[in-house]
This record gives sequence, C-alpha cells and structure tokens, in this order.
Amino acid sequence: MPLACVLISDITGSTQIYEREDNETALGYMLPVLERMRELISSNDGICVKSKGDDTISFFPTSENAFNAAWAMINEEWHLGMSVHAGIYFGEVLRQDAGLYGSAVNTAARLASLAKPSEVLVGANCIDGLSDDNRARVLPIGDLHLKGKEEPTQVFAASVHSMAATTMVFAKRQIERPSRTELVELTYGGQSWRINEGEKLTIGRSSDCDIVVDCAWVSRRHGEISIRQWQLEYADHSSAGSIVKGADGGEMSVHRRSTMLNGAGTIMLGAHGMVDDSCTIGFVAHDMSILAANT
Repeated sequence: MPLACVLISDITGSTQIYEREDNETALGYMLPVLERMRELISSNDGICVKSKGDDTISFFPTSENAFNAAWAMINEEWHLGMSVHAGIYFGEVLRQDAGLYGSAVNTAARLASLAKPSEVLVGANCIDGLSDDNRARVLPIGDLHLKGKEEPTQVFAASVHSMAATTMVFAKRQIERPSRTELVELTYGGQSWRINEGEKLTIGRSSDCDIVVDCAWVSRRHGEISIRQWQLEYADHSSAGSIVKGADGGEMSVHRRSTMLNGAGTIMLGAHGMVDDSCTIGFVAHDMSILAANT
C-alpha cells in the first residue's frame, strides 16, 4: 500500500446546531464549512476522500501539506460558534471506492476524537516532515495508548489557544505496554479515595460532594474526576478555575472544561494567587492506559 499523511477533521459545535434546528436547516449551515474545508485540503495538495455529516477524511503527499491544511482549518473564523478539531498520522493507506482504509486512517481518527476544539493532534511520525515554522507550533503531550495499537503513540499538539486549552498528558514515556488496572487514587486532608473504570468523584465546597474542600474561593460544585473508557478525566465546573500540576512540574489552567490526565500530580482548586495546600488534591493513576473512544 502507498504511504500518505492522513488528516481527519471534524466540526465542533454541529451537534448543538442539529439539536436546535431541523435537519435541513442545520445541514445548510454545515455545507459552507465542509466546502471551505475541502478548499483548504485541495489548496495544500490534498485529496478529500469523504466529506459528509460534520467531518472530512483526506490524505496528502507530505505531513507538511496535511499540517498546513489542518492549521488553516483551526484558525478559520467559522460562523455560528463552530470550530474544527483534527488528527494527523502518517502511514500506509488503501483507497478503494469512496473510502480510505488502513492503520494510519484509524489512528488519525482516534487522534481527532481526542483533540479539543481548535486543536490538531499530530503523530510523532509526522514531525520530521514539518518545516521549522510548523515544528515551532507543536508541543509534545506524551505517549497515548490508543485502542487497537500495541505500542504507545507519541503525540504532539498544536492549538490556536494558549497551553490552557491544549490536551495534556502527565506521564513518563513508556517503553513497555503497561497493564490496565483502571485505578486512580486521590488524597486530600489525610483521607484517600479510589475510583475504577466507570466511576467518578465530585469535588467542591458543598457538603454533598464526595471530596469536600472548605475554602471560600472553591465553588459548591467545583469539579469532577472520573475514569471513562480507561481515560482519566478532570472536569472543572467552577467560576474560579483549577490548576493541574504534573509530577514533572508542568502546569496548566482548566476553567469550565475537561482535560485528560495520566501519571501522578495535583489538582489545585482556584486560580493562581489564591491556591495553597488547603485546596490541593493529589492524584495517582496506577498503570493507567489512555484509549481513544470508538469512532
């Protein structure tokens, strides 16, 4: 099979439009976006194999071409609050009838499903083919264990937002495939909690939260930590936000959105300048694997 760089790009915000409008009206809003995405693919020497619903599947001769198309998509000013998220991966592909097949297609789709709005996730095998300018736009986020792949996939991210909106994975690079214990331990105030696959814990000032943090700036329902499909996720619902810190010292702000975590670290409830040990929750993910949801 020939080698190519696969780009899967999805529209963010389309579901809300379909729920708000009838199908015909909603599709009318989608079509100009899909048409513009196809134009960006074509102008970067790509071939759009499929374009329906709210996504496009395309392939390019080089990773530089694919990244340029994706970068243009996530920087485009889309109407009605829509945005684009995407995944890029290089490998063997098979084009047959109206479809594109192969491991590279599956991996690109899983990266796209993990990307946040206005973000593109890029496999490490694409990085060497990028120009210096584009390499400066991507940041390593860690090794992800994607469903269906035996070895972890090193992934980079590029976003039009600050680091606060970039997918982050706090983990040491793994050489061997770890076992899946599906267990996370949290500690606060001398107490500890454990959650497994499918479970969650609420965090906040309210007495009915699982982990009660009695600080004035902490919201009644500040956040929630859960494991879903072997993904450790922290969701902030607060007015002040949270700061997540990894074992290596890396930090990111999380405000009214969700982010994936792995390894060990702390969740500090509140913004910089107000947080201290009295509102800091520790977490340890024991042999956690990150798997993409089915696409």
